[in-house]
Amino acid sequence: MKRSYWVASCLSLSLCSTAFAQEPIENNGLHADWYPGDNSTAVIVLHGTLAHKRMEIIETLSSLFNEDYDYPVLAPNLALNQPDRAGMVDCALPHDHQHMDAVDELAGWVDWLEQKGYEQIAILGHSRGGAQVAKYLTQAADSVVAAALVAPATYDADKAIAGYDAATGQSLDTLLASAAAMPGSKEMTVPRFVYCENATVTAAAFLGYHQPNAEFDTPTLLESVQVPVQIFIGSEDRVVEDLAEKLAEHDLPDTLQTVTVEGADHFFRDLYADDVVAEFAEFLDR
Repeated sequence: MKRSYWVASCLSLSLCSTAFAQEPIENNGLHADWYPGDNSTAVIVLHGTLAHKRMEIIETLSSLFNEDYDYPVLAPNLALNQPDRAGMVDCALPHDHQHMDAVDELAGWVDWLEQKGYEQIAILGHSRGGAQVAKYLTQAADSVVAAALVAPATYDADKAIAGYDAATGQSLDTLLASAAAMPGSKEMTVPRFVYCENATVTAAAFLGYHQPNAEFDTPTLLESVQVPVQIFIGSEDRVVEDLAEKLAEHDLPDTLQTVTVEGADHFFRDLYADDVVAEFAEFLDR
């Protein structure tokens, strides 16, 4: 593969310095990296929980699609109250965002690509981003022709509640009841918000991530998705260890394909990312 050659050749500082051709862009207050390419299909690459457009897996996948296959790639930051951030969300800041905000933001970026003239769009989501992409796919624009979900999130309400209670020593049910009784914009301090400890959040934000919701679960959402989807499972993934098991429990459409990448962990580092891009590029060519 071309990427493998480039990695071997990137011992020269002059070559490495030109590796990434992304252009920062802004659209309606949201920020993204744009990688121009000549392929007629554009690819959106979405990050995971409280992450960003230049975390390792996102930048690597975006560059691979762009450099090896000439796909134009859009890698957005979800707003998360810090749309122009260059790193992970700052847990110390107040949080007023929700899991499902990603659906409208993805729709906005699809519109942006359509306005640029792209009639075929593919979307890749990693981890929580995979679940958010799956939710978007239940109401996707006609221009969205395929999706790749890389280690997409699963969800079990009982496990989530028990895990929160055990990790914090406080009752999630009690906190949710308190949040539900407040105006959505009211701020509260909670022992944990997603992975942020002792966080200040609005009541709506806390409910938006922690109120039990079957639509946090990728396999559940996929039952009603008609867009062709390729799911990537890392054999060494210890974050969504139950992904294959949960997929097997659902009546999924024939347009779904699963790919297990042997040796890959949750972040598909190094050449495992090459495997994802090569498989999905072939999937798109069918």
